[in-house]
Amino acid sequence: MFLSGSRVRTRNVAFAGLLCILAALAAPAAAQTNAVIGGVVNDAQGGVLPGVTLTVRNAETGFTRTVVTEADGRYRLAGLPPGRYDLRAELQGFGTVAVMDLTLTIGLEVVRDVTMQVQGVQESVSVTAATPLVETTRTGVSGVVTQEQIEMLPLESRQPIGLALLLPGTSQDAVRPRKFNVNIGAGAFTMGSALLVDGMWNKEGNTGEPRQDFPQSAIREFRVYVSQAPAEFGWTAGGAVSFATKSGTNLFTGEVFEYFRDKSLNTLNKFEEAAGVAKPNFRRHQFGGALGGPIVRDRLHFFATSERTDTTPYATVTTGRPDLYRAVEGTFAIPEYSNMVFTRGDLQINEDQTTFARYAWQDSDFTCEGCGGNQAFFSGNGIQQKRYSFASGHTWVLSSRILNEVRGQVTNYHFRQHPPGVRALEDKFDNSPARTTPLTQVYTFPSLTWGTNTNYYTTQYAREIRDDLSIAAGAHTWKMGGGFLHLTIMGDLRENPGTWTFTNDQLFDPNNPANLRSLTGARLFTAALGGFPRYVPNQMWNAYIQDEWRVRPNITLSLGVRYDLQYKAFNEELNLNDKTIFPTTGTPTQIPYVDFSKRGDKNNIGPRLGLAWDLNGGRSVVRAGYGIYYNPMNLLVTTNERTNFRQASITIANPSYPDPYMGLSPERFVSTAPQNISILANDLENVESQASTVGFSQELAANLAIHADVVYNKMTKVPQAVDINPRANGATGLRPLNQFARIEETRSNGEMDYKALMLRLERRLDNRYLYAVSYTLAKSDGNVPSGGINSRITQSEAPELDEGPAVNDRRHALGVSGAVMLPYGVSLGGAWSVRSTMPFSATAGVDLNGDGVVTDYVPGTTRNIGNRNDARMLEAVNAWRASRGMAAIPASQINKNDYNSVDLKLSKAFALAGSRKLELIAQAFNVLGRDNLQAAWVGNALSNQFGRIRQALNRQQGEVAIRFAW
Repeated sequence: MFLSGSRVRTRNVAFAGLLCILAALAAPAAAQTNAVIGGVVNDAQGGVLPGVTLTVRNAETGFTRTVVTEADGRYRLAGLPPGRYDLRAELQGFGTVAVMDLTLTIGLEVVRDVTMQVQGVQESVSVTAATPLVETTRTGVSGVVTQEQIEMLPLESRQPIGLALLLPGTSQDAVRPRKFNVNIGAGAFTMGSALLVDGMWNKEGNTGEPRQDFPQSAIREFRVYVSQAPAEFGWTAGGAVSFATKSGTNLFTGEVFEYFRDKSLNTLNKFEEAAGVAKPNFRRHQFGGALGGPIVRDRLHFFATSERTDTTPYATVTTGRPDLYRAVEGTFAIPEYSNMVFTRGDLQINEDQTTFARYAWQDSDFTCEGCGGNQAFFSGNGIQQKRYSFASGHTWVLSSRILNEVRGQVTNYHFRQHPPGVRALEDKFDNSPARTTPLTQVYTFPSLTWGTNTNYYTTQYAREIRDDLSIAAGAHTWKMGGGFLHLTIMGDLRENPGTWTFTNDQLFDPNNPANLRSLTGARLFTAALGGFPRYVPNQMWNAYIQDEWRVRPNITLSLGVRYDLQYKAFNEELNLNDKTIFPTTGTPTQIPYVDFSKRGDKNNIGPRLGLAWDLNGGRSVVRAGYGIYYNPMNLLVTTNERTNFRQASITIANPSYPDPYMGLSPERFVSTAPQNISILANDLENVESQASTVGFSQELAANLAIHADVVYNKMTKVPQAVDINPRANGATGLRPLNQFARIEETRSNGEMDYKALMLRLERRLDNRYLYAVSYTLAKSDGNVPSGGINSRITQSEAPELDEGPAVNDRRHALGVSGAVMLPYGVSLGGAWSVRSTMPFSATAGVDLNGDGVVTDYVPGTTRNIGNRNDARMLEAVNAWRASRGMAAIPASQINKNDYNSVDLKLSKAFALAGSRKLELIAQAFNVLGRDNLQAAWVGNALSNQFGRIRQALNRQQGEVAIRFAW
């Protein structure tokens, strides 16, 4: 059932009102983004001092908080936003102790013991604090990307999440071009990592990718949890990224900027050079501004920023067969834009209560996702997205031992898929010719894909609220809480005019009707008839309890348990007798095998165990941990079950061309042809991940530390579709239920093992320079054929063929970064990234098992054999080609996509009156000019381009910028 616009608006207003009431009654600031100072206050003889008043003050905002030590001398100041703080300890009869310039980063817990002298011996003492690089109580594997790194290091996109690659165990190999995302360790899937902004969910429900981007100026810093996140973090099979946004301070500060790129600052890559075209007229403008400051000094502050990116990149289509595909080859403009706005206000109600509220908005459009190489310009999809979010939170110190934090958000996400070069429409239920006419059939050849046949529209609504309570009790710090996320999708599923699959390369010109009519070798035709609105509900609940137990002053045990429940994502609320969703109930084609009463995954209990052992007064720490984690079920996996027979699915093997329906209307043909259907296994579960880590950190100097961790992650229950109605004798036999074609059942069959050694050397900014070095030695394998959203067993009759390296398996990854502040206002930053190659699969190019899907492996090969066992792969590929009278592929033709790039940033600041300055910036990306090939192999063994990659990242690209700041 769909809600009317007025009812949706009424619910939005009601929910926003509820958030405001909760914020007023309880309070915000995200638990995952705040920091903690704690310790014991002693006298000079080592005796504990109860009743000491400790006051912490944020040097930037004037925010203050006061606590009194307990009977055992312990104190704990929690819920502190990242920033620079001063700490004072006062007790009658003792000299005051002031600890100055203590920098707290996101999620940091600082143990700061204080020693007080009797008054008269020492009236007062002031010391400058050093924030530890070695976190003596942290049991997991994580690291912080600081504001200094964001400002000083080269950043191609102005999206700080790209700097997550500074940490070991991270990549962007499963990131789609229009999404600023990061893959973490075992979560090397498109949707495998949790993404939080100010402690709140920033993932969309269809794919699990980031829902919304934020301007660089809005991000203060972020922490990357590579493995072993505490119990307050959940819904992640891999790692997590937690962002803290900026707030205003007691000083009025701001900036305006323009970053500019032009074709004159670029060089052509190898494919653009080979195409012999003039340098494309590339141009990019990225401009915006920010302003923040006090409304009431020390009490109420604001921060606002906006940014626009307007760029015209180009895609070069080069198939390696210009003799056949010259009509669609060339270089094409694919303009893009993105507009972002962010505003935030922070209020200190009193010393015990603070609150914040923020609003963020984004509108973006991409002309073509995936164009280039052997994907023609008019293939893939353009994507328009409009997003907004309102979030609020409140932090309340109920006593010196108890802290409560509540926060919530309302978000809307409008997604409009459109053919390249065609403007998307606003109404998601629009079925006018303006939306339907541009669609074409898709033509797939071994060396080329052309056409666009879908334009899916959706709106996603998210409503989230959570509460976290912390209680300090002697050596124990208890934390407990829970949350609720209502993430629903309203979509409009449209008719698909069809896809042709041909077994041979041939002359193709989509603008020549005679040529289109003369194509030969069609082996498969698929289509979908009819469109309808589709509502997909989804609720995510969680609760946890965690104890940080200081067993001894140098030993911390982290003991926790978390419960996650996803409701309605498994279609457990459906009824087979509801003919609005299941129109064939009571007929011979009633959906088989389903029992909705048995659906749902209700046992997602995740223990978290951790140990941190401080060996040497904060300089050497051993840590270990174990935890069970769960990933949300992405709705794209489960929604197809709501589509059966509401949209007719057509698969025709060896079709007549160009009329696959042989003179019948599509509707008449469908009325007699067996349908493909999709169902969920009744015991389908959320992905489960068991993670174990052992690590060591050593402080080498005051601002220099090295970290080493061994990570093992066993991921199970990955959803995979399998044809449970296969033909009895390969491609020609009858099916067990012959009234159906394929019956794709999604099961919890997928598994993946991730093993890694992670090394990191980091030097914090001091004496005008910083640097970091990270290295990852990793191996990831299993039976999951895809690193994306959906996965299916490639050949149901031989599932063992899917065993092999993970799609995004890179054995080695090295990252080096650093920055130095030179004299005369000059700053130089650089980043060097080296990664070994990924694997790829060899596909036969024909449907060997008659399941209507042309993804079967070349006989004698298994998944991702390429770049792992090339000799065996080529032996099988060339035997397959020989059986079809085709020439052999030489070993020299197999490409690798190993990566090696150096980026540089140079800036010069000119001091103006007061605190104002003018900054000139130059950035250069891939300075060495290496052709880094994309992970886009021609995997069809029937193409003479097999094993080649026809796309590369930018060879060299320059950027200049001007920034005025005050």
